[in-house]
Amino acid sequence: MFPIKSYNDFKPTSNWNTFYYFKNVINDQMINKLTADVEANYKFEKGRTGVKELGTDTNSYETNNRDIAYIGLDPNFKWLYDLLWPLVMEANDTTFHFDIDIVTDPIHYVIYPTPTTPQNNDGGHLDWHMDVGAHGVNKRKLAMTVQLSDPKDYDGGDFEIWFGGNRQTLVPREKGDVIIFPAFCMHRVTPITRGERRCLVFWTGGRPFR
Repeated sequence: MFPIKSYNDFKPTSNWNTFYYFKNVINDQMINKLTADVEANYKFEKGRTGVKELGTDTNSYETNNRDIAYIGLDPNFKWLYDLLWPLVMEANDTTFHFDIDIVTDPIHYVIYPTPTTPQNNDGGHLDWHMDVGAHGVNKRKLAMTVQLSDPKDYDGGDFEIWFGGNRQTLVPREKGDVIIFPAFCMHRVTPITRGERRCLVFWTGGRPFR
């Protein structure tokens, strides 16, 4: 049955067709300390795509080439969670208006590696995808990327989001900046052709959309 009450007077104020942006959130000193602590305490492993429960989990170069350290909520990195969580809340309260009450995953410290030679097309990349889809990842609602590399230090490695239409949105590349967007938006990182790109990825969410 149709609902008895009409909801035509409901006026949404959210915008899910954009990203929220913070400049200069994390400085060089913080990035250097973070990198040293991660490299001293965590092992990097090759990134994977797909869903383990569906048998599509893979680290195939066809879909991605990333090295990832998974940063848990331990005392050495509590400052990082404390720094990033309020940014999510501001972006959500201002723009997205989702029900957000949990951190869904460990923070990912991600390296998109340099090509083995300039002639080889094997630099770090991540093909088009969403950060939701099936099983546990569907708790994710907002995705965050923190740029850790100076854009002069690498070529390629563009972070692009697709909000529909016939072109992609290229997000800012400046070191220390933060980008937040809905986890269901398609996005990718184009292949690195020189240098390497480093970033953090952080997801927050709650009960699945319904």
